[in-house]
Amino acid sequence: MAVLGCASAPPAPPPSAPIGSSSAALDDLIRNDMTEDRAVAWSTRRLTWDDFQGDPPADGSEGAITAYTLYSAWKCRGDAFEFRVVAGFRPRQSWVRAVVLRDTVQRRTVLVHEQTHFDLAEVHARLMRRAFRDLERPCRQSDGELSALAQRLGQAEKAEQRRYDSETKHGLRASQQAGWSADVARRLR
Repeated sequence: MAVLGCASAPPAPPPSAPIGSSSAALDDLIRNDMTEDRAVAWSTRRLTWDDFQGDPPADGSEGAITAYTLYSAWKCRGDAFEFRVVAGFRPRQSWVRAVVLRDTVQRRTVLVHEQTHFDLAEVHARLMRRAFRDLERPCRQSDGELSALAQRLGQAEKAEQRRYDSETKHGLRASQQAGWSADVARRLR
């Protein structure tokens, strides 16, 4: 029996401005949001099946779900603009079916597929950081304009995640999966 892997990213709240008067306020806001979700920031540490703590639904064809959010916030102080975004893995909303864990091949291949979803989220967190860093005079833009940019970047991330699942058939096409995993790893270097 082949099972599918998939990713889930609930809509992240748009970044908001202004926040506090120091960079620590942005970091605290992100940290508080992540703590509330018990989220784990992306790092070079690879996911393990122990990270997937949610209960799988009774129906559906997915073998596992990687839940994540791109947590973000910004602030302006005069013309000084600061922006933070963190790709966070959400263990309580991530799950794996027992059938995947019992099959040694699926156990390995589905986890690679799920890790690549999370890695792809980090690729897009970096793209978002770059886009906001490269803005000219961001503090002269309205909250609506900055939120619209964040929303467009979030939609691009979701579209690429869907394309990844489609092209790899949720990890079942081994050569396409290997290609995507290698490409995403390259983009993270």
